[in-house]
Amino acid sequence: MFRLRKTRLRIIASSMLATLLVTTTPPALALDPECIAAPTLTTARRTEAINMQNGVVASAWRWYPGADASRAKLAYQGTKVSVATGNLRNIDFGILHWGIPNSQDLRMLNYSDYATLASINGDYMDNNGPWSAMIEDSSMFYAPPGDSGVVGMVTVKVDPSKGYRATGTLKVGKKIYRVTGVNQLKPGASSVVLYNSNYVHDIPPKGEATIVLRGSKLFRFYPNGASVSKKIGTVIQLRGPKAASVKSLVANSFVKLALAEPPTTETRMAADSVRAIGSISSTNTTLNFDSINYGYLSPYGATLFDQNYESTTKSGRVTLRIQPDDLGRLVVKNVYRQGYYTKVDAGGYIVQVSSTLASTALRFKAGDIVTISRSYRSVAKSQFINAAGRGPRILQNGKFIWVCSDHSNDYRPRSAIGWNQDGQVWLITSSRGENANDNGMRMGGSATDQIGLWLQQLGATDAVLLDGGGSTTMEIKHPEDGWQRFDLPDEAWYRSLANAFAIKSKY
Repeated sequence: MFRLRKTRLRIIASSMLATLLVTTTPPALALDPECIAAPTLTTARRTEAINMQNGVVASAWRWYPGADASRAKLAYQGTKVSVATGNLRNIDFGILHWGIPNSQDLRMLNYSDYATLASINGDYMDNNGPWSAMIEDSSMFYAPPGDSGVVGMVTVKVDPSKGYRATGTLKVGKKIYRVTGVNQLKPGASSVVLYNSNYVHDIPPKGEATIVLRGSKLFRFYPNGASVSKKIGTVIQLRGPKAASVKSLVANSFVKLALAEPPTTETRMAADSVRAIGSISSTNTTLNFDSINYGYLSPYGATLFDQNYESTTKSGRVTLRIQPDDLGRLVVKNVYRQGYYTKVDAGGYIVQVSSTLASTALRFKAGDIVTISRSYRSVAKSQFINAAGRGPRILQNGKFIWVCSDHSNDYRPRSAIGWNQDGQVWLITSSRGENANDNGMRMGGSATDQIGLWLQQLGATDAVLLDGGGSTTMEIKHPEDGWQRFDLPDEAWYRSLANAFAIKSKY
């Protein structure tokens, strides 16, 4: 904790009394002693910077094998950090897959959605498919029983006091600045965020340069940034290149501020835990299911299969085959009292019960007209547009929360996703950076804590880990050369993946 130091300033020209609250910058959070310090990306050789569609940028940094990597406290095999980034103003975020339980390499997964611009490997997996749930078009189409950690794009109702992405400009004299956000709790690293009287706290987060407006004039300018109260006036905090572009502004200059009305809803990134909920009901019976297209079958409830499942289901203790009739109603066609291995009929469903709910399933009769309802619960009540499985959180609300002593610090290929409230999304991998005969055991890369710290440097406030090692893969759609591998050379081997995450073109 730190205390606010209050200084009273008498504003003679306006004959008003205002309070300027100045804070000292809180000390950086100490990392777990087991963590390995991450060299800054600026100390590496930047080998690629590719401008793509919709403002997406792909960049790579290298520490080369031997002394270059060792001096940086990285694996002696070398480290390449590959990043693809875009903003939800201009992109969509999506999930790539080829049905359940199929797997494909990332190159092939890219072809499942023509809008994909950059992609990264997704969830942990086994022969049954991904370990965690998947959501697409706001509907859950795959889920094992119990809670699944997922990451994806959500729709949120905007609370103007807690921030949103903005559309607007600030004109000071002849200089024009694009406002990127309003009242944001965790602004991006390159941003111009306006804080007005509606802001949920008294003092906004400090920027690298600060402008205070009062009415139509510039009231105060702090070229090195300041923590000031919203009671003084409208506060604008600039960061990164935005702040560096402000060299000198003169108090009492006339200003013109133009802002669009706050949106009702906004798309953002979120990490949460979800679980499937649903039921199949006839006039007399209701059977709950807690997993969807899960090949191993739920040991606790029932498992629902639909046309997303492209293999033969395992046999439960009881199997219900459901098909639509000529009127579009769902009808129980067969009840297999001893279970049945089967595929899903076109437009139909299979319900497999391997648990103590078998007796409930046997109450259904052939010819019963049924309804199927399915949804999901999320711990933080996230309304996902799409989502798939994730690993542990690395960053949360601007804080580095990875506990290094609880995890391996081996240097291995790593994959992660980072984001911030301004809508910036980062796909990031660390790898050896060159092809090698490694017998299926990828070497080089980084420790997990290092990839989290690099995401902080880039401006992420939240981040989650994905599967790594041999699964780590990133691809980009080069504007001239088409699809190419970005973490390793194209000739490096691919591992099949259950799904992937994509930065997609927004049309």
